[in-house]
Amino acid sequence: MIYDRKYKIVENRYISGITWLLRVKAPELKDAPAGSFAMVRSSEDYLYDPMMRRAFAIADIQDDDILIFYDVYGKGTKALTEKKEGEEISILAPLGRNFFPENFDHYLLVGGGVGFAGLSLFMRRLKEKGRSFKAIYGVRRKEQLSMLDWIEENGFKDDVIVYTEDGSYGIKGLVTKDLEDLIKEKKNTALMVCGPKGMMKAVMEVAKKTETPAYLSLESKMACGFGICIGCVVKDTESNSYVRVCYEGPVFDGHKIQL
Repeated sequence: MIYDRKYKIVENRYISGITWLLRVKAPELKDAPAGSFAMVRSSEDYLYDPMMRRAFAIADIQDDDILIFYDVYGKGTKALTEKKEGEEISILAPLGRNFFPENFDHYLLVGGGVGFAGLSLFMRRLKEKGRSFKAIYGVRRKEQLSMLDWIEENGFKDDVIVYTEDGSYGIKGLVTKDLEDLIKEKKNTALMVCGPKGMMKAVMEVAKKTETPAYLSLESKMACGFGICIGCVVKDTESNSYVRVCYEGPVFDGHKIQL
């Protein structure tokens, strides 16, 4: 069931780089599927500016709270940073229809930047079910590791391999540096990927080379979040037609999507 209502803000604070953490009390959303997302109204003060809600992954669910990590780029996300603890915020969620598959023996979760927040709830669900997985978290430099505290505080430190392009934390290099070797370590492995388009393209090159199943949680600018505006389409190469990230996704078979 999709809810459109106002929720009380428990926390809204700066983390690092350009990333903030929004925590809201939303008991109705405690069973939201891993991979689903929320459309958040960043400001109630102005009717038309910013006009549209902003789409964010539901990064984690803790008791009755949902967590959203968001990067501040423009007017909408800047307005969101001004929301205070105890205030209410309008959220439409959980959205999406296609989520991460659970029919593989081992999972490699590959997240770039704040895109790691598109995988973190799935990681929690895999851990709770005792499933085999390893997560890869890649950024350009250490200050962009906005989810590092979340990883350590929630007991995922041994499950995550961190890569930084400049070598300021973890392993120096891109998320694809050791990907082929990691794929070969376990049978029936599948890739679950979320992050910048360039990173996902690079991961898909490895997936195609190794003939590995790969599923992409796509990020896109959305106006409605439920398939009406048709503003977030990507090409399905199998059907040679276009599909909506918000409605037919947000998770797609990477071997059938044109990035």
